[in-house]
Amino acid sequence: MGKDKVVIATVTTIVLSAIIFGILMAYRTYKLPMPVENIDDMINILKYDKYNDENFRMVRLSIYNELTRSCKMKDVKTGEIHRFTKEELEEIYNAIGGKEAVIEYLNSIENEEQKRKELEYACYTLKIITSDELAEIWKHR
Repeated sequence: MGKDKVVIATVTTIVLSAIIFGILMAYRTYKLPMPVENIDDMINILKYDKYNDENFRMVRLSIYNELTRSCKMKDVKTGEIHRFTKEELEEIYNAIGGKEAVIEYLNSIENEEQKRKELEYACYTLKIITSDELAEIWKHR
């Protein structure tokens, strides 16, 4: 009977330790700085779209969403880390046009096949709109 209790306690300790370790590693990975080749170039990409390309706007918003997880970028070449303030993040969001501009673009697409592809790309690949928003936009075609 004593051996059973020791085995149960050991197994319980191992399982709980593994769960806690997994949670800590997931949180650490989630909060790590976004790795980029050049911080200044990435900030310029996020703030300025000289081609006024709506598809590129969606990609920029996806990158912005990734950045807002940790609010930090790390230059992989130099190791420099840039922390973003709320004002800087708001400035980038406004420069992109926000989610509203993307939804407006998706609503404005006339070709149904192209609209379907863009909606799926925005929802499943870039994850900038939810499946409920996808259904709402598709319903109003």
